[in-house]
Amino acid sequence: MKTTVEASLLPILRSRGQAEILCAILTNPNREWTLGQLAKVSGQSLPTVQREVERAEAAALVESRRLGRQRLVKAGPSPIAIMLANLLLMSYGPKFVIAEEFAGIKGIVHLFIFGSWAARYEGVEGFPPQDIDVLVIGNVDFSEVTNASIAASKKLQIDVNPSIQSHTWWKNKTGSGFRKEIDRRPIVEIEVRGAQQPKGKTPRANRRRPS
Repeated sequence: MKTTVEASLLPILRSRGQAEILCAILTNPNREWTLGQLAKVSGQSLPTVQREVERAEAAALVESRRLGRQRLVKAGPSPIAIMLANLLLMSYGPKFVIAEEFAGIKGIVHLFIFGSWAARYEGVEGFPPQDIDVLVIGNVDFSEVTNASIAASKKLQIDVNPSIQSHTWWKNKTGSGFRKEIDRRPIVEIEVRGAQQPKGKTPRANRRRPS
C-alpha cells in the first residue's frame, strides 16, 4: 500500500502519484510507456494513470499514440515539459535513475534509498537532501555498484553514496547500529529489473517507518 503522506519534495504538484507518472515520462523523453507500465512504476491504479495522462496531454506535456490495443505515452513537445522534467529529476528522479543505472548489476536482492532523500520523499519535513544514500543488498561486484553510482550522480547532479550489505545482514534486524537505524528510519525500495528475490519471498511495497 502506498502511504497517504504526500511527499514534500515538489509540493507544486497535486499529488505524489501525479509527480511520479510525469517524472517517469518526462525524464525519459525517448521512451514510450504503456499505461500499465506507468501504473507499476508509480503505484497508481490504471484509471488514475489514464486521467493524469489525459490531463498532461491536454497541456502538451505528453503525447500518445495507439499501437493495437495499447496506448503508448511519451514526453510531449512543450518547452514547459523540459523545464518540468528538470524539476522532477531533482525531486522524484532518483527512484527512476537509480533503478535504471543499477538494473544491469547481477546479484542484487534488494535495493533501497534511505537517509534524507527517503525521509523527504515520505513526507518528513527537513532540509533538502544533499546526497542520495543507496543500500544494496546482495552478493554484488563492488566496481559495478561504484560505476552505477557515478553514472546516477552525473544524471542527478547530486552525489549517490552506496552501501553494500549481505542478505544475511538485512535479515538480522538485531545486528549493528547501522542496521537498527535503517530499520527505524524511512526507506524506499527501488524495483530493479532482474533483481534476485530469495525463494519464497516477494518484493515489499514502499512503506514509511517512524522518523
